[in-house]
Amino acid sequence: MVQKVQDVVADILARVITGEIATGRPVPTVRVLASKVGCSPGTAARAHTILREAGIITGPSRSRAVLTADGVARALAMRTGVAAVRLSGSDDPALDLLLSAVGSAAQRATGGRGSVAGLALLAQGAVDAAAVHLRDVRTGRSNDTFVRQVFAGEPALLVHLWRREQGLVVPNGNPLGIHGVASLAGTRIAWRGPGTGSRLLLGRLLRDAGVTPRPDGEPCDSHLGVAVAVAAGAADVGLAIRAVAEAVDADFLPVEWEDFELAVAPESLTLLAPILDVLAGTTVQDRLSRSGGYDLRRSGELRVAA
Repeated sequence: MVQKVQDVVADILARVITGEIATGRPVPTVRVLASKVGCSPGTAARAHTILREAGIITGPSRSRAVLTADGVARALAMRTGVAAVRLSGSDDPALDLLLSAVGSAAQRATGGRGSVAGLALLAQGAVDAAAVHLRDVRTGRSNDTFVRQVFAGEPALLVHLWRREQGLVVPNGNPLGIHGVASLAGTRIAWRGPGTGSRLLLGRLLRDAGVTPRPDGEPCDSHLGVAVAVAAGAADVGLAIRAVAEAVDADFLPVEWEDFELAVAPESLTLLAPILDVLAGTTVQDRLSRSGGYDLRRSGELRVAA
């Protein structure tokens, strides 16, 4: 009998985590659950009670229960039984969406904004994983060189979240006629902070083009901040991902695609289970697929830093 109750609970947890049951949506009734797993209505009712006491479902009766606002996070915590993973590193609105869906099973560390700062916290053991997008100009590979240095020869893993498109964000209609990085001489640039992958990328592109940027500029702490600064007229141009340009109805000039990954030590890999479970679910996948500039075909792939 105990195993049957666990089967029913596990069935609901799986549906919640994969996004089949969304926040506020009905949970299968006791009668439907009993039929699906082949148990008595009483057993299904006890499973409902367990889920209700765990804060995963709520509602006036067992026939009209719905998923709670933080039901996904609570479901992940119940299924994995592991501590919340501590994250730092690069900015991405898609990562914010993912972490919001994961809820209390993941925590963003204070500080450590940007790929370089995130890796520094990872090296110190202050976080379990760091989001990175750094290209080695000598090898052309993404992230591996920098992650290996952090772990000083010890094994290091990279979990692929998505590829994303970086480019120049300019006001709607491109009034200055900017056609690429070579056009940025004399423009007001919206800059990401030192040590961020996007600032390092723009700096490299400017050097390669032989362009010396103006000493003034607009400091921005996120990709969305760059897009807002450009759209509001505080800057003429900035480097950011396509999704934020579309969000503020700005024009976008593509520069390159890059791998956005999580660097993690092998012993901390199990802590990423809630994030990877939600990433594989239909809810987050569908929302990111509707945003421009994301490629999810390799999401969840794991590799050793080469």
